[in-house]
Amino acid sequence: MRDLFGEELIKHQYLSQIFRKLCTFYNYEEIATPLVEHIQIFNRSLGETSDIVSKEMYNFKDQGDDHLVLRPEGTAAVARAYISNNFQQKLVNKYFYIGSMFRRERPQSGRLRQFNQFGVEFFGNRNILSDLEVILLADNFLNKIGIRKKLRLEINSLGNKESRGKYIESLKEFLNKKKSHLSEESLRRLEKNPLRILDSKNSKDLEIVKECPKINSFFDKESSDFFDGITKGLKQLGITFELNSNLVRGLDYYNHTAFEYKTFEEKSQNTILAGGRYDSLINMLGGNNSTGVGWAAGIERIVLNLVSKNKEKFTISVFSNSPEFNFEVLNLIKNLKPKDNLQINFLNSGNFKKKLSKASKLKSFACIILAENEWKEKKLIWKDLISDSQETFSLDMIEEFLNNKLDKK
Repeated sequence: MRDLFGEELIKHQYLSQIFRKLCTFYNYEEIATPLVEHIQIFNRSLGETSDIVSKEMYNFKDQGDDHLVLRPEGTAAVARAYISNNFQQKLVNKYFYIGSMFRRERPQSGRLRQFNQFGVEFFGNRNILSDLEVILLADNFLNKIGIRKKLRLEINSLGNKESRGKYIESLKEFLNKKKSHLSEESLRRLEKNPLRILDSKNSKDLEIVKECPKINSFFDKESSDFFDGITKGLKQLGITFELNSNLVRGLDYYNHTAFEYKTFEEKSQNTILAGGRYDSLINMLGGNNSTGVGWAAGIERIVLNLVSKNKEKFTISVFSNSPEFNFEVLNLIKNLKPKDNLQINFLNSGNFKKKLSKASKLKSFACIILAENEWKEKKLIWKDLISDSQETFSLDMIEEFLNNKLDKK
């Protein structure tokens, strides 16, 4: 877990601003769920054999003997909120969130034990257009922050429940014949969650996966028609994608669409944004038969790929040549309009020479000085620390004066 500050925090805030603005435009409502949830929410939704539940969740019992967890992911938490708050009565159920998640994983680049995610969830009846809308939102977001061209969109379908069930049986049969060549982790998954073997990063497993049956061979008409609708829709929208028949979701409530935006780097942690359709989740958590589709993106991984678009910030130090005018300086600062590329330092200790020295050390490009003689006429001194030039200007012209100086930077 890390502290956020400086340039990295600025990038987080920049991304959050873009994401929030775009989601609001698409009529998604922001939701913030608690950082702490009952463990049953994730045991039911993620499955007790999943890595998140079995190895990664921070869980504890509180003083009332309630078994709680630090939120490991956003979808199940938002689904719980959908049920708890009776959202199914609303006409529109589209939500977005920005928040911290917690998993006790081995820390590495872009993966921390406390990490931050953006996410969207769209609840309602199953509809191809809902899937296309959330992918369009993802694509527009990645374009707006300038990294879409660095990524490829991979897409697959898990089919409906019936197709998926037939595929899992065939996959088990195939993998059982290859048991002696599977990694220890895949052997553990074979009986309880064989689909996750398709997502293995082990080199021996990857060779076996190349030969395994493909899920689209088991699609019935409904599954084929749904996936055809998605791929045709993406083409009509001009969203480029690649088919990846090994892209899966190991959890039972996922079906039909699965997609991921990945970097072109050949490394295990190259997924920036991932999503899919989860039609059984609400029902599994005790709600109605609403279906859902959504995605989540890791902010830390996006930051690693982000080219900073922040404007250069300029610093000005403001001070008086006498302590008796310090409150006048504060009043001056109070009335200034904030500017995106300007930072103000109020210097209030030391003599005049020390204040100038400190302003220079703080990398101020100029100082605004309230001096006794000039202040009688409500004028201020502008001292340029780069050119060492000096001039005076009227207090009532300060906004225009500053804008003019900043325009020349």
